[in-house]
Amino acid sequence: MEKQLLLVINVPRLRKEYFDTWKWKEDEDEIYSVNTAYKTLQKTAEEVQNNEFKMLWSTKVTPKAQILGWRVFLDKLPTKDNLLKRGVQLQHSLSDLCNAHEETTNHLFFSCRVTQIVWNMCDRWLGLCTVHHIKAKINFQHFHLFDFNSRQNLAWRGMWLAIIGKIWNHRNSVIFKQRKVDPIEIFS
Repeated sequence: MEKQLLLVINVPRLRKEYFDTWKWKEDEDEIYSVNTAYKTLQKTAEEVQNNEFKMLWSTKVTPKAQILGWRVFLDKLPTKDNLLKRGVQLQHSLSDLCNAHEETTNHLFFSCRVTQIVWNMCDRWLGLCTVHHIKAKINFQHFHLFDFNSRQNLAWRGMWLAIIGKIWNHRNSVIFKQRKVDPIEIFS
C-alpha cells in the first residue's frame, strides 16, 4: 500500500525549465476572467434550480400538489409576509399555527414549532432520525433516502408534497374556519 501511495505522489514531475502557472479550466484559453467565473456560477445555479423543478414535476402526484410545491419553491403563496408586501392590511403578521413568529413560507412549513412536530412524527413513523432544512428547495432536495430505490424515492417526494398540502390546508382551516391548531390532525 505504501508503494502505491508513493507512485501516486511521485507522478507529477517538476521541471526547472517550466514555470508554475494556474489554469482556468472553464475557459478555452485557460485564463481566468470575472466574466467566465460569472457564467460558470450562473450555469451551476441554473443546473441546481432546474434539478429541483425537474424532481418536482416528475413526482407522481396530482397537478394541484405539484403547483402547491412550485409556489412554495418560488415563495408565491399568500402567507402573511407576502400579503403585507402586496399592501394587504392585516391585524398581525404572526403565524396562526404558533403565534410566535412572523408567518413566512419557510417558517410556516419548516421552522414553526407546530409543523416541526408534524415532520418529526413523519420521521418517527418511518423510523428515521433526520434534520430538516428550513428552506423549501433544499428541504425538498434532501427528501431523498439512500436506502430507497428511484421508485421509492419518487413516492417519498410525493409524501413531501402531501405533508406540505396538509400543513397549508390546516393553516387555512385555522384562519378561515376557526379550527383548533392540531399537529396530530395534520399528521393523520
